[in-house]
Amino acid sequence: MLAVRFPLSDTSPVIRLGRPLSEAVDCFQDDSGLRLLPVLDDVDRPVGAIYERDMRRILFNPFGHALLRNPSFGGRLDDHVRPCATVERSADVERMVDLYAAQGSGCEGLILVEGGRYAGVLGGPLLLRLTAERDARIALARTERVERISRESAGFREDIGALIADMVAMAEQLSVLAAQVSDRATGDRADSAAMAVAAVQTADRLAALQSGGVELGQLFAAMEAEARDAGAAMREAAVRSRSGLVQSTALRDEADGIGEVVALIDAIAGATAMLALNAGIEAARAGEAGQGFAVVAREVKSLATQTRAAAAGIGERIDHIRAAVGEVAAGHATIDDAMTRASGLSTALFDAMARQGAFSRTIADSVAEAGSSSDHIRAGAQAISDNALATAQGAQEMRAVARRLADEAHRLEARAGGFIAEIRAA
Repeated sequence: MLAVRFPLSDTSPVIRLGRPLSEAVDCFQDDSGLRLLPVLDDVDRPVGAIYERDMRRILFNPFGHALLRNPSFGGRLDDHVRPCATVERSADVERMVDLYAAQGSGCEGLILVEGGRYAGVLGGPLLLRLTAERDARIALARTERVERISRESAGFREDIGALIADMVAMAEQLSVLAAQVSDRATGDRADSAAMAVAAVQTADRLAALQSGGVELGQLFAAMEAEARDAGAAMREAAVRSRSGLVQSTALRDEADGIGEVVALIDAIAGATAMLALNAGIEAARAGEAGQGFAVVAREVKSLATQTRAAAAGIGERIDHIRAAVGEVAAGHATIDDAMTRASGLSTALFDAMARQGAFSRTIADSVAEAGSSSDHIRAGAQAISDNALATAQGAQEMRAVARRLADEAHRLEARAGGFIAEIRAA
């Protein structure tokens, strides 16, 4: 900014309050270019000014000189003092020009002050020149500003165009993504519904399995008890089988002993028959005296024959008994082996049933847990369905936002074009 300075010893005429009006008239007559005469108080503070146009009206009056000489009219200067704008001499040109323009078309100049005291006068011609220079600078700056705005507006329009194109592309991509999300959400909703149905069916089946698992556990418990009883019975039967084997062995030994007795009886019967034969021979030799003895010999021989026959029958029966006892002993041995194996198998079966029972109870517990988990699965499926619905709704909202974004982009393009046109027009 240009600052205008005036020295304190300014040669411009001034006048003080209380002086005769004629002195002011003399000042205007002495200086034909004078348009305003500052009026100062006793301490050099401006209180206003006497204007040349006011003095001209007085002087051009046919009775002007008489009025000036009239003490009641023109004797006092104070009556003709009019306000005049003041400005600090250190102010810039813009401040002075603005203040001058604010006074209106009748302003003849400004009074300069420094610290409130009179420092000089800025006349109208100088202020007009400064105003013209200011206007020229403003016009030049405006021209440069218009050119700069034109350049910037062209770049701005290109940037806006690129931004709008990007916004439109983003809106289109957003719309496509919204459609994809909507389709996926619809599929997820259908899948979640199917999952919910499957979860319900699974829960029902798990409930049935749980019931069956409980029954299976009870069945295995009963089978375990029965297997335990069967094992005990098999062990008792094995003990009895071993006892029968021992008894059959003892019976065979007894049969062997009886066979020896029968052989002894057969031998005795043979000897008796031999004695009866010898007695018969001796009785025949004795003649009639030995007939009674012959009868006895015949009876003894008959008895020996019967005894031998009975011993033979007993021997055959003893053989049959020995064979039967042998078979019974062999059967007992086979039964003992079978019982031993069956006891081992029953023990293994009991252990297997115990493990199977524990496993079945574990299965039942797992099925129960799975049944409770199915409730969570059902709740999760419902949550997925709800989320899918919310996602679909969000996709629809996203698509609406994309459309609004495209509309706003086109509206922004129109507004930007109008704005740039208005700036260029300004």
